[in-house]
Amino acid sequence: MNDESQGLPLGRETEYVTKYSPDILTKIDRADQRNAIGLLASDLPLLGEDVWNCYEFSWLEPDGRPKAVILRLLVPFDSEHMVESKSLKLYLNSFAQTEFANEERVVNRLKSDLREACGAPVVISLLDIGGENLVETSVGDCLDHLTVRISTFKPDVTLLKSEASVGSESVFSHVFRSVCPVTGQPDHATISIAYEGNAIQRESLFAYLVSYREYAGFHEQVVERIYRDLMSVGSFNSLSVEGHFLRRGGIDINPFRSTHPRSRPFARVSRQ
Repeated sequence: MNDESQGLPLGRETEYVTKYSPDILTKIDRADQRNAIGLLASDLPLLGEDVWNCYEFSWLEPDGRPKAVILRLLVPFDSEHMVESKSLKLYLNSFAQTEFANEERVVNRLKSDLREACGAPVVISLLDIGGENLVETSVGDCLDHLTVRISTFKPDVTLLKSEASVGSESVFSHVFRSVCPVTGQPDHATISIAYEGNAIQRESLFAYLVSYREYAGFHEQVVERIYRDLMSVGSFNSLSVEGHFLRRGGIDINPFRSTHPRSRPFARVSRQ
């Protein structure tokens, strides 16, 4: 497996192999991504995970019949590495024409390979395509209809304004956009924020989220930067930030960062 963040499969023509090939997995060092935004995990109360939903995963049963499921991966926020998304797609595609005796063998193989790639245990779930209700309505108030004049499209923490009032609220925006740092392609997402403590003025929060429209960053780094910036301007008893990024290559990625463990089950938004 490749330890270098250079030469990522993203943006390059690649061969799609259909026989099990774990060497395809490519690592991205989390510390490098955090150093790039001046974030040390030890500086902040920080918990969370990255939830990956993979909708194109299949393998062959011993009689040659294909088995298809939705694969969900929970990667801990403090794993040594992230996995580059296209390499994961190529890796999962390599199961397509490979026979496995049963689901347990598939899960064990995934756990072993992804633990080696991430440097930490990864929780694996195989979800029934026809039997899982994965979608929930976003919780809280939508910011997207606020009247705000926006003139900057690079992240700017000075846009955020705290208020004297104290309370708790959940808000979200469906119009969030950043760009892939390798290909420059747009990454659209719903960003959900919940906090208890000094209020953030909503118009300022909306303008701040929109300012990411030309920012180049991996999904995990983007969410950690938002979390870091909010922590720098507010006094919170609790704060969580979650990004529901739209799928690419049959995979959606959902980084969650918080002062506390997740309090409700994960659910994706409808457009994912």
